[in-house]
Amino acid sequence: MRSDTKFRRIANSYYNLGLERAQLGDLSGAAGFLKRALRFDKNCTDARNLLGLIFYETGETADALCQWVISVNFEPENNLADRYLGEVQRNPMQLEKDSAAIRKFNQALQTAQNHGEDFAIIQLQHLVTEKPHYLKAQLLLAILYMHKQDYRKAGRALLEVLRVDRNNPMAVLLMDDVKKITGRNEVEQNKLNKAFSHRQMEDDDVIVPGGQTGVSPVKISLILLIGVAVGILAFYVLFLPGIRKRYVNEANKKIVENNRQLSSVNADYETLLGKYETLSEEHRIAKERLVSFEEENQAFSSMYSKLTLITENYQKGNYREAGESFLTINRELEILKAEPLLSMLKDVDNLMYNDGYDKIVETGTANWNGGNKSLAEEYYDLALKIDPDDPECMYLKGRLLQSEDRISEANAIYDKIIGEHPESKYAERAVQARGY
Repeated sequence: MRSDTKFRRIANSYYNLGLERAQLGDLSGAAGFLKRALRFDKNCTDARNLLGLIFYETGETADALCQWVISVNFEPENNLADRYLGEVQRNPMQLEKDSAAIRKFNQALQTAQNHGEDFAIIQLQHLVTEKPHYLKAQLLLAILYMHKQDYRKAGRALLEVLRVDRNNPMAVLLMDDVKKITGRNEVEQNKLNKAFSHRQMEDDDVIVPGGQTGVSPVKISLILLIGVAVGILAFYVLFLPGIRKRYVNEANKKIVENNRQLSSVNADYETLLGKYETLSEEHRIAKERLVSFEEENQAFSSMYSKLTLITENYQKGNYREAGESFLTINRELEILKAEPLLSMLKDVDNLMYNDGYDKIVETGTANWNGGNKSLAEEYYDLALKIDPDDPECMYLKGRLLQSEDRISEANAIYDKIIGEHPESKYAERAVQARGY
């Protein structure tokens, strides 16, 4: 008990952290904390509901629905997930659009993998126009733009991702690459440096005013001519070689820098190509997990409904329907080994193997007494399918068959009672009925 309380407390702490990150617009960070919360307490419906909202906001409608369905199964009453599911169900057109978006993304991904990147870009452009918050589509579009060296459009797609999820890891990494390649990092750094580069005058700084002297126009002309001549000479003798040398050095540096940037771009391309392949593999795995989860969720819902229906039929007195449904339970299913289905199955077993079984036998006897022997036999057969080794029900069916002159069938049942249940009081009765 102490351990469960500790885990719930840890889960609540992670939920609070996830809620805080979600309020700040960091949906990826929030999802991480919420998943940790569910590791410690899978019944934390607040965390599961918020995780579903994050999935829905980022375009992952199928994942959102899965989280809400599980949440409702854990907490059927007063659960916000029930309202979310209701809103989705009330808008089937939107649900169809979301399903179509997934199909379009898969088609675009397959097209890109088959070297049809231009057509994939067109497909993704239409998709993000209809659904700008579909982050996976925006990220794939940005990667394809970067592959085409259209970094301006790549930046726009990444900016759309960061507007929804401000700390999306993939978007932040790709945006950093875009800024480095386009020189945006240096521009932003220069703006920052200029903002802090203005120095105020110190107390020791002195402004020295220029002196005024009287100079004649002739002297001014001579000084200007001499100055021009000296300046031209100094330029050719002193400055021009240095300028030429500097330009040659700068040109060489530029060539080296261009070669370095070209190597960097090639390396970045290889890196982005690897990231693209990794993203494709992650998408394939996620798709397989989604299909598996949808199948498990469908099996879970079907079994949950079946167990609930058995209990409802029993409570309404429909013992035959309850018994027939009880016999169709596939006990080899893995979902029956986990809560809450495991507890429900134990309750149904306890109900049907005890009181429910007795009710079925009693109903068979009541029909026999009422003159409906065929229906009575059906109830006895149903009871024996639930418990094939019950000597009482076997004896009752034998007597019923004997009353209909089906002697060989009745004797076979009596022999089974005598051979398999010799200590039972019905063994002696079977001997008498058999006529030994």
